[in-house]
Amino acid sequence: MSIQSIGLIPPQPSTVRANTVHLSYDKVHDRIVYPNGKSIIVRSVDPKSNEPILQFIKHVHPTTCATFSPSGNYVASGDESGNVKIWEAINYEDKEIEKLKVKSEFQILSGPIKSIAWDNDNSRIIAVGQGKEKFGHCFTWDSGNSIGEIQGHSSTIYDVDIKSQRPYRAATVSEDKALVFFNGPPFKFDKSIRGYHTNAIRSVKFSPDGKWLISVGSDRIITIYDGKTGEYINKIEKAHEGGIFAVSWFEDSLKFVTASADNTLKIWNIETLKSENQLGFESETNIDNQQVGVVVTKDYIISLTFNGYINYFTTESTRPVLIALGHQTALTSLLYVDNTILTGGSDGSIFKWKQLSNSFDIIPSKFGNGHSNYVADFIQLDQKIYSIGWDDKLKQWENNSESKSVSLSQQPKALRVIGKKLLILFENRIELFNLSLEKEIELDLEFSAVDIGIIGEDKVLVTNLSNNSLKEYTLIDNKFIESTTNYSSLRSPPAIIRISPDGKYGAIADNTGKYTLYDVINSTVVTTRWAFHSSKVIDAKWTSDSKFIISGGLDTGLLLYSVNKPSKVLKFPLAHQIGISGLEWLNYDPEAKTGSFASIGLDGSIKVWNVDFSVY
Repeated sequence: MSIQSIGLIPPQPSTVRANTVHLSYDKVHDRIVYPNGKSIIVRSVDPKSNEPILQFIKHVHPTTCATFSPSGNYVASGDESGNVKIWEAINYEDKEIEKLKVKSEFQILSGPIKSIAWDNDNSRIIAVGQGKEKFGHCFTWDSGNSIGEIQGHSSTIYDVDIKSQRPYRAATVSEDKALVFFNGPPFKFDKSIRGYHTNAIRSVKFSPDGKWLISVGSDRIITIYDGKTGEYINKIEKAHEGGIFAVSWFEDSLKFVTASADNTLKIWNIETLKSENQLGFESETNIDNQQVGVVVTKDYIISLTFNGYINYFTTESTRPVLIALGHQTALTSLLYVDNTILTGGSDGSIFKWKQLSNSFDIIPSKFGNGHSNYVADFIQLDQKIYSIGWDDKLKQWENNSESKSVSLSQQPKALRVIGKKLLILFENRIELFNLSLEKEIELDLEFSAVDIGIIGEDKVLVTNLSNNSLKEYTLIDNKFIESTTNYSSLRSPPAIIRISPDGKYGAIADNTGKYTLYDVINSTVVTTRWAFHSSKVIDAKWTSDSKFIISGGLDTGLLLYSVNKPSKVLKFPLAHQIGISGLEWLNYDPEAKTGSFASIGLDGSIKVWNVDFSVY
């Protein structure tokens, strides 16, 4: 393959206010799995592991939960439509996401799946959640045959667990404040236990030895039951200062850990029912630090905070020994500079990723406080970074910190450098700023625009959406003078302009994905054969010799176009699940006919690719 994926930095888990994220642990391969957007991510617990990170992308609706089979070979994942897919979760050496094969899939409920549990035979599954006629279903993973009924609840079931030892037992907890205990298989209603919780019950877990069963809820109560009979034993009142989202057992069944909205984790002794250690961020009341998920692994206690950060604790630590931070939402902007890449998200966050030999460190540094809204664009100038966002701010950054910021008159669309100054495009205006972020010039346009390109040191090419054409301006004596240069009209509204490094070519893509390549020196059309995208192009980047351009957009595919051979195109479909939002070349060697680039997507992931140019 001429374009090949060689690395993936995944998005962080998706979180929803007042909802638990049920993290699942594969103790055979030391991995965790979690949902994000429409994908499911499988990654090693060890952040320095060379094991490939897997991204399962075959859900068509936003995912809600995922659980490993006890063997670790399969994952059952659910989505908002009530669909459950069972798929292989084996680490493929070639990392091809297409090889994460779906073994079976079933429409289980009419609403979101909230939790999934496997039995210890790797053969039976219980999926629960929100529905109309029912709130859960038991079935065999391969055929989908029913193996019992989930009854006894009057509203959404939040969690389910199956005891590991025979005879199997199952327990479900619900918004209706009840725990229902089942015998099986086939799983049949045994008893409904009420009165020990005063609010929604969020999580339930059997101990690994099957002796105990614990439920936790929004009422801050921990309730203990007999794991074999489901009989009530005891409870801990006001176990936390906030509602409890999740519970997880240590392998020895002597201790368990709870995660709470009070920003802390607590380790409990099952015999004494006393807390032995408190972990987390108790002194920090920020909602971002609410602990919404927890799982005990071989070496760590891993918690998930509301902001999507994955926190690594040990039993002795009170603060995380490591925090795996990153983006939760769609990525919107990308910049490669000084062997690092900067990524901006739709939530305004900015992170800096250090380049390794052929990929990037999956744990970045946070780039200041970012913007408070969508990051629209980045540039580097004189060793400083400049960014614009939909919080209507232009910001200057030095050493990962914000050094200066100014408010803009309206929402910015693009940021460019012209003659050692900053040029910002708005919907119908362009403004020029000096490096002190002082506005020097503004020009009102008589049309709407979406992108600009800089030709040489003084020319600006602007997209004109009013008549599907281009306008050219020249910066003379601190004024923008409209040029008499005429460019032929495009077939549909232009989407992006990309000027080649040598200043000779202008690649203009329209909303249908078709390019018109201009010779901007002579204002003539070079080719219109770059027409392989099926929808809007969002970003494209030229190679340093101005011979090739890599392009991506809403059709999710990567396309490499050639100036000299316009009909020859390299393709990689489904590069990002929802769409490609940014591209940057990392290196390019025309002599060796090789190169690599990074891409970001609306799926929140960052990918690194190798390109073989020998076909040209």
